[in-house]
Amino acid sequence: MKNFLVLALVGLAVVLSPAANSQALGTSLVMTARWDDNSRIDGTVTLTKVTPTGEATLVTQSLSRGRVSVLEALDASSLYYVTLTSSNGIQLLKIPVTTALINPTNLKSAQVAVVCRKADNSVKSAQFSVSMGF
Repeated sequence: MKNFLVLALVGLAVVLSPAANSQALGTSLVMTARWDDNSRIDGTVTLTKVTPTGEATLVTQSLSRGRVSVLEALDASSLYYVTLTSSNGIQLLKIPVTTALINPTNLKSAQVAVVCRKADNSVKSAQFSVSMGF
């Protein structure tokens, strides 16, 4: 009877324990970038985290066919920058992203679709979407 009670308690602990932390794998971060003539932007996207001593680069990836995707674990109450730089070194976009108002373990994915004007390298539009899991 004692063994049965111990097994029952272990079973309840397993069933009632919180789900595995999806943040251990990270959040899917995606950017698509194109010019206003619908051609793809060639360049890089950099994710940096603001620290007391400045910005720390977490990842830099080249756009592949106008798209980049990374899986990155984000820290709570932090400020990040996502920077889009063209292949000729011009910074097209630098946007702040914060986890101050959310629990980053609930953030499954974040996407931004950017359109830049080819004539002057300015941002024409940026559309953001996020997916949360609770």
